[in-house]
Amino acid sequence: MTADTVPVEALRPTQCYLNASKVAAVTDRIEGAVFEPGPLPVYEFDGDWYLTDGHTRAFVAFLTGCDRISVVADEDLESEYDLSVYRACIEWCAQEGIERVPDLAGRVVGPETFQTEWIDRCQAIADG
Repeated sequence: MTADTVPVEALRPTQCYLNASKVAAVTDRIEGAVFEPGPLPVYEFDGDWYLTDGHTRAFVAFLTGCDRISVVADEDLESEYDLSVYRACIEWCAQEGIERVPDLAGRVVGPETFQTEWIDRCQAIADG
């Protein structure tokens, strides 16, 4: 897949929380009225395109009114990461009602909470 654009609301997250510090940092970089984050990596799981990175940028783009985001297939995901960890993250998102980028509203947390509620949780599943 070469870079293509998709509706922001069609992108599916693979994380349940956003780090407030990162959201602030991305927001500080906005130069125009609408933030366009550039191509974000996605991977197809069960027929849907999921973000593999760039959740913060996608969320800030949504907040500024961006309706389409450029995406590119994350072709290295299978060789660099354990897909079962991503599948577990997708399941957690489903359980938490995080199905689309807009669902991350209200899920922006401080760095310490992000570490314990998300990073440590993912690391625990990766460590098996």
